[in-house]
Amino acid sequence: MTATDQTFDTFNALLIGEIAAVETYSQVIDKFDAAAIDTALDRIRADHQENVLELRKFISNSALEPASGSGTWSGIQETLQIADALLGESPVLKNLQAGEELGISQYENALANADVSEAAKAIIKCTLLPALSGHLIDLQQRRDRTE
Repeated sequence: MTATDQTFDTFNALLIGEIAAVETYSQVIDKFDAAAIDTALDRIRADHQENVLELRKFISNSALEPASGSGTWSGIQETLQIADALLGESPVLKNLQAGEELGISQYENALANADVSEAAKAIIKCTLLPALSGHLIDLQQRRDRTE
């Protein structure tokens, strides 16, 4: 596999995760944030939407076809959301935090992968990864208010 292939595969995997994040936050906002009391969830979803755009742009600029959906993640996320809705907001926020941690680790793995291009790593470091650690703080603060 060439570096270009590895970069494309890595970015498409990251794109699928980001699409799933956008879908998940949309479901959570609809379920728990209808009154728009707290804009943190909206900000987090917007960050993931920006990451989707950046990943698609990078892949498209490489003359490759970006993923168009979240694949199997969508069904898994829907199942989790239904189960969590029965338990209340705090478990949902805990799952969102776990999702953010998974996303961070996927970006860190891409940075550690010698076969991912330096141009792709620069986008991860400068654009895609920085907001995610802030998401963990926002979600924990919201959990602290709901418990």
